Amino acid sequence: MLERLLRSLSRQETGGLFVYSIVVVDNDVLGPAQETISRLRDELGLEIDYGIEPERTIPAARNHALRLARGNHIAIIDDDEFPPQTWLASMFRALRTFGVDGVLGPVNPFFAQEPPAWLIKGRFCERPVYRTGTLLRWDQTRTGNVLLKREVFDEHRLFFDPNWKTSGSDRAFFKSAMQLGYKFIFVEEAPVFENVPPERWKKTYYLKRALVQGFNAHRNSAGESRGVSRLLMPMKSAAAVVAYAIALPFAACIGTHVLVRCMEGGGHHLSRLSAMFGIELIKRRGF
Repeated sequence: MLERLLRSLSRQETGGLFVYSIVVVDNDVLGPAQETISRLRDELGLEIDYGIEPERTIPAARNHALRLARGNHIAIIDDDEFPPQTWLASMFRALRTFGVDGVLGPVNPFFAQEPPAWLIKGRFCERPVYRTGTLLRWDQTRTGNVLLKREVFDEHRLFFDPNWKTSGSDRAFFKSAMQLGYKFIFVEEAPVFENVPPERWKKTYYLKRALVQGFNAHRNSAGESRGVSRLLMPMKSAAAVVAYAIALPFAACIGTHVLVRCMEGGGHHLSRLSAMFGIELIKRRGF
């Protein structure tokens, strides 16, 4: 997947608007990507800075990449994604046209093989898409497809919080940036494609994902609830866990896609409820 990404990046059209270099951070102390990068650096004539981040967490890898980056703008894309040739130019033009601090684009699923029908029917791999120019809230953000001005990081020394070890550091980052007045919009015409391998065709994957996201969703929203709403939060999550548990056998009769949605909903609220008592159900992102 990394090789496909780098080959895609080598074909980016710039329209004479900019030049670019690439940073790859290997989140493995053994550096398994080093051979691939060395080979493609020579073959494709790419300017690639390579680093190894021994701490195997998402924010640590992101922050390491930021330390190596040298441009006035920073684009972020995941190693299991790949962009069309017009991706970077579309993002850059939108950034200038709308006069904002950053732009985010769609992340669409890509299947190299035909996946199970329930995965498509339930739209588990699809993310919300907004019209170009839509001003985003922090809870609509992620870093799988983004272009930011360098000053967003540098002016207030913003980085990805290392305490968000499993996921959520991207939303926490954008939340902090927006509180400082930075603005970010969506660019519908600048998609990237995310490979969805067979390992993500399992029902347990989506349950684990929900447990991770539920914990981090509580952390992100905990400071925003006040008074009665704060007291109602655990009651709502507890009621939701019970409701989803009761619905499970009925959901299974309707179809696998409904069953997995039910598992996701129950897992999300169970994790939120646990988070209220300081319990993190999944502490390491190993999936």
